[in-house]
Formats: sequence, structure tokens, C-alpha cells
Amino acid sequence: MLTVLADIMESGHIAAFSSIAGWRARRANYVYGSTKAGLDAFCQGLADRLHGGPLALITARPGFVIGSMTTGMKPAPLSVTPDVVARAVVRAMDSGRSRTLWIPGALRLLAWVMRCVPRPLWRHMPR
Repeated sequence: MLTVLADIMESGHIAAFSSIAGWRARRANYVYGSTKAGLDAFCQGLADRLHGGPLALITARPGFVIGSMTTGMKPAPLSVTPDVVARAVVRAMDSGRSRTLWIPGALRLLAWVMRCVPRPLWRHMPR
């Protein structure tokens, strides 16, 4: 669908909603994490294809979003709500360029730390 949109849109923004779960999959949700990782890789390539043109791609990587999909789950640290995600995406669109957006911004640092955790320790991470 993203390729079709990129082919037919002449200008503006496309927003793709990924997740921090795609940054490094965990055993508790590796299927979800792997699909988001695939989406992230696809979006990186598409953003490169669109670079310099009138159409931009925003890849939103929120953390835990408190909403209907997560009803009944205990919110994780740095949780956000759908309205926070939406406002961040709109602000990113105002920048007029393709970018990857961490929501909240502190997730960018957390993601870097996540990459540094040795795999034997990472296996024991909850959720």
C-alpha cells in the first residue's frame, strides 16, 4: 500500500506507524516485533526513494500506546496515548521532510540502550 501511495501521490506526506518493538524483537512479542522490523526496513528504503522530492514519509515509532489494542495490559514506562502520537506526527509533517519519529522522544535513547544489551540478558526481558 505504501508503494502504491508513493506512486500516485504527487506531494504531501505519508505516515507509517511502526513501533519501538521493531527496533529489537523480544521473545514475548517476536512476531509483532519482526513485522514492525520489516516495516521499518521497507520505510527506510521508501524514504530514500522519496528523498529530495515533494512527497515525504514519516515513520512513527511509538512505544506502548494506551488504547483499544492494549486494553487490560499494564502500561509500560514512557507510555503515550493515541492523541500524543497524532500530534507528534502532525508536527513532523510540518517539518516537510521524511524522518523517523520516536514517540516520546526519550525512546530514541532507550532504543540505543536496548541495542547495547547482550542477547543472553535480552532474552529475559519482560513483555
